[in-house]
Amino acid sequence: LKLKSTCIEACPERAPPRFRARAATAWPLCAVSMASVLSQAIDAEAAGASTPRLRASPDECHGRCFGAEDQRCTWPAPRLAVGCEAAARPGYDTMGASEYEDSPEVLTAKVRLLADYLRKARRCIVYSGAGLSTSAGIGDYASQAPQSLAGCMSGATAFRSPFCAQPTAAHRALVALHRAGRVHRWINQNHDGLPQKAGLPQEAINEIHGAWHAPDNPVVPMSGSLRDDLFEDLLTCAREADLVIALGTSLCGMNADRVVLDPAQRAASGTPGQFGSVIVGLQQTVHDAASTLRIFARCDDVFTLLAAEMQLDVMPAWPNGSFFTPPVLEGREEDDYVFEGIPYNAAGEPTTEVGDVSALDVRDGAALVIARGMHAGAVGEVDGFDREGNIKCRFTLKPKSGKLRAPVPMLLGRWWLQAAVDGKALGLPVVNVPAETCSSDAAEHLRELMRTYAQ
Repeated sequence: LKLKSTCIEACPERAPPRFRARAATAWPLCAVSMASVLSQAIDAEAAGASTPRLRASPDECHGRCFGAEDQRCTWPAPRLAVGCEAAARPGYDTMGASEYEDSPEVLTAKVRLLADYLRKARRCIVYSGAGLSTSAGIGDYASQAPQSLAGCMSGATAFRSPFCAQPTAAHRALVALHRAGRVHRWINQNHDGLPQKAGLPQEAINEIHGAWHAPDNPVVPMSGSLRDDLFEDLLTCAREADLVIALGTSLCGMNADRVVLDPAQRAASGTPGQFGSVIVGLQQTVHDAASTLRIFARCDDVFTLLAAEMQLDVMPAWPNGSFFTPPVLEGREEDDYVFEGIPYNAAGEPTTEVGDVSALDVRDGAALVIARGMHAGAVGEVDGFDREGNIKCRFTLKPKSGKLRAPVPMLLGRWWLQAAVDGKALGLPVVNVPAETCSSDAAEHLRELMRTYAQ
């Protein structure tokens, strides 16, 4: 190859077709001769000849790349970064746990293509898994290799509790995409609240597998059932999306994976205005070949490049000890956390009737009721605030078996207070115990929930 490189410098028309195609893409961007570009392409292949690479079809390595098939032909397969013989998700529809990375040049080209799809899409959905949050110090299931490139195994800050984790560069860039109108909704398989900690409005996210910061949405076990209203919302997103970006998820057969598979099928069938799926992650998935674009890289690297490519206004990371504060709480002390006239009734349901609006009191010691979900009707109280200012609650919950009931600590993310004041959430996770003098239908409904749960 090195000898061929030297010869091509003098006689570029003798270059093999694969090198001429690669040079034709790069040459207009460079102030060098075609012969020099051809020579560089051959040198690059010679240098990478001994590098183990992903042995898979072009579709599996790069996606179908609708509209950029010629460009895809010039891309080498991702290199093997970390080998691992174990399955990523044993017992599921999974691939191996080996990790791969695109070259810097290919990654840059793929990010540009992703930016192009985002600019054209009208209803982009983000679908995120545990791989998005590993660089925040939260472990995942699929990173099996001891030398994994996943953040929690490669030097990311490990907190005493995952509740202390803070948003990553990818989280902040995704929130900037939402503010710029490029992301319509976010389906999050994670429970960590990091999108909201990065400033995403609560109404923009569906925490389909449960949330650490919403008492009405406890974490769903692998064999559990999804909450009906959240599942219906997911089906709507799967039906209406024209582009879905899957981040850090192994796509190993979860019910929610349909939000990726359905748009991919529409794009493959040639449905006009459909851009399919983009899959970002270090490990292979069983759905790579069906994707429009497959990026092998860390989420933070991809979205740092994308933010620069799209000139997004990304918020910087908060200094140590500082945290995102919703506008409604700026300059407000915790003993003043009473919000009057919110557009929700006594049961936490949206209302436009002036006589039905209520107040939400989350001061320390305030009596609360979980308004919906599997524990609807459970009674508790505010029990202080955590280091980020989230509301600590204590609810008396029914056990899975037996009759013994005990107080269970739960958190209410303070972003919910902004959603309550704005009236944009489809319902509130908690409300106050209704006053004895309140006789509205919503108050009576809440009392009936309380009586039923107490039985």
